[in-house]
Amino acid sequence: MKAMTRQELADKAGVTTKTLSNWLVPHEKVLSSMGMKPRHILPPKVVAWLVERYSIDVED
Repeated sequence: MKAMTRQELADKAGVTTKTLSNWLVPHEKVLSSMGMKPRHILPPKVVAWLVERYSIDVED
């Protein structure tokens, strides 16, 4: 898994960045412990967790 911007991940999921942000809210503690920071690129570990959790297809 590679690092992604929130916009890239939202595009892969077929949702807006606002919707993606809403998905992140209930998991902020878990994701921040994995290295997620506000207004930064999402680390690979966080991207992998979100892809699995929300069944996002990130293959090109």
